[in-house]
Amino acid sequence: MSQVNNLALALGTFDGLHKGHFSVLNEAKKLENKSLLPSALVFDRHPQEVLSGKKHFLLLSPSDKDRIFRENGIFPVNVQFEKIKDFSPEEFVLLTKELGAKALICGENFHFGKNSSGSVEILFELCQKYGIIFHTATSECYEGRPISSSRIRAYIGNGEIEKANEMLGRRFFYNFTVNHGKGNGAVWGFPTANQKIPDEFVLPKFGVYATAVSIDGKIYPSVTNIGVRPTVSDSGEAVSETFILNFDGNLYGKELSVEFIKFLRCEKKFASVDALSAQVKQDSKKAAEIFGVSI
Repeated sequence: MSQVNNLALALGTFDGLHKGHFSVLNEAKKLENKSLLPSALVFDRHPQEVLSGKKHFLLLSPSDKDRIFRENGIFPVNVQFEKIKDFSPEEFVLLTKELGAKALICGENFHFGKNSSGSVEILFELCQKYGIIFHTATSECYEGRPISSSRIRAYIGNGEIEKANEMLGRRFFYNFTVNHGKGNGAVWGFPTANQKIPDEFVLPKFGVYATAVSIDGKIYPSVTNIGVRPTVSDSGEAVSETFILNFDGNLYGKELSVEFIKFLRCEKKFASVDALSAQVKQDSKKAAEIFGVSI
């Protein structure tokens, strides 16, 4: 339960924190001039996952979501969705009052309460009833349609990273621990940082991407392969392997942030390690050109 009693509370799923979400969050920030703390109601699990029982693939880890909220001046208010999923619209609004909300902000198509029975119009009426300030935010669109997390997931799954990034308003990224691999890359001249993508996280299309990594506050251009490494492995397990240009260091056991910039090519099985090595050099050259650096 929030200990703050003067919240401008933004409502939504905030799944991925894309431009549409920030349209709502920025409306909450405008209420700082009324001495209200910009905040967001954050569920521990995506509502659709709880209600349908189907796995919902994350666009952000919980820790990265929390960090982005706080970096943008938003105070996250965490609630277990299971406990409120059967609330009526009025019970939901009363909960926000208990959490300390003096203002509620939502998007134009927001629905809430059991069976999504609450609409923006109902929320407005309930806010009037309980003396809560009410604001709506205009929907953000991309290519003529409202931005949504499901569209972003689809673009990532298709390798259309640039479109996903446009809707996110930032580069799609993940931040996972670097694990020990077999060390083949180092032997072949292109050591890679290997990361396991959690089962609950969205999986990009298998292939090679121009990426950027952050190490000790410095950004390095890189090339990341997402896939099962058909040339050197038959495990069938999807992993992330990142070759970092102009970097020589030990990253094992550290968290590495990998930002996706452009899809370069599909994953393929090469006839030999030499052919694979030659292709990695070509991929690295393309990534270097995107960053305007030499290798």
